[in-house]
Amino acid sequence: MVIDQVPINTPAGESIYITGNFNDWDPGDERYRLNRNSDGTYSIELPKGIGEISYKFTRGDWSRVEKNECGYETDNRTLVYGVREVVTDQVACWGDTEPIHCTQAVILIDKIPANTPADANIYLASDISNWDPGNLGYMLTRSPKGYYYINLDKHKECMDFKFTLGSWNSVETDQNGQDIQNRNYCYNSTDTLRLSVKNWKSTIYKKLRKITFVLDKLPGNTKPGEKVYLAGSFNNWDPGNQSFAFGKNENGKLSYSLITDEEIVSYKLTLGNWKSVETLESGQDITNRTSIGGEADTLHLTVLRWKNRSYSLPIPVKSEY
Repeated sequence: MVIDQVPINTPAGESIYITGNFNDWDPGDERYRLNRNSDGTYSIELPKGIGEISYKFTRGDWSRVEKNECGYETDNRTLVYGVREVVTDQVACWGDTEPIHCTQAVILIDKIPANTPADANIYLASDISNWDPGNLGYMLTRSPKGYYYINLDKHKECMDFKFTLGSWNSVETDQNGQDIQNRNYCYNSTDTLRLSVKNWKSTIYKKLRKITFVLDKLPGNTKPGEKVYLAGSFNNWDPGNQSFAFGKNENGKLSYSLITDEEIVSYKLTLGNWKSVETLESGQDITNRTSIGGEADTLHLTVLRWKNRSYSLPIPVKSEY
């Protein structure tokens, strides 16, 4: 087994391992650490066997497993014993490093049905989003010139997809209202794919609202520059999702704007994990915060204490924070 190319941002001096169904998928098995060769390649000789093996490369644990060009999960590699004596692979990215050769595509809709509601959004439903017909991460952007587009990272070589207005009741159809076959796109075919939608099964669309969260006060022991995250019903209660990190607004305060179709939004604030979730002054858990449709669309918040830190008086969040 030979690796003749690794990302240029691979940390110097770190070992590379091969793991698979031959070692119970142990990502840091010293028996399967590759040798670093004088020509910059890595290699290892596997014991002879029969049948098919599945494998991946890591740098010692699953947080540092190989990824594709854009940092997404890859399928297991496979080979059949005896077909080739030497197998050569390349690693595009690691789980803990930034993608540097990400392949992107633009999917553009330049013609939509005349009866499309003016304030409706269009979504890409595909096998890379588990066929969610209204995933906000795959909502197309509307250009001032009237077309809709989305920039996609490369998740895998090809994908199947359709367009919707947010639900399968509003999926695209042919001009007669009949279901169409899934569209297909492969990343090596063209950088920009121009399409048109002939008809919608229904023009009942997914309605969205925007909630802006503003942090007015944080505990005094919050470190300067420390990231604060929003976790809730809208992101599967992920306490440290980078996409839900607060940033500074024009007034220097930490804020985050959430686009959602949920009538009732439940949420809490964290410093990146549940050990650092916000609590009462006493350190006891708080009930979930909520925002209900029709109420204020800008919420000013005060955090009294972080769970993993002693109580400290809240401090206003100023521009120099």
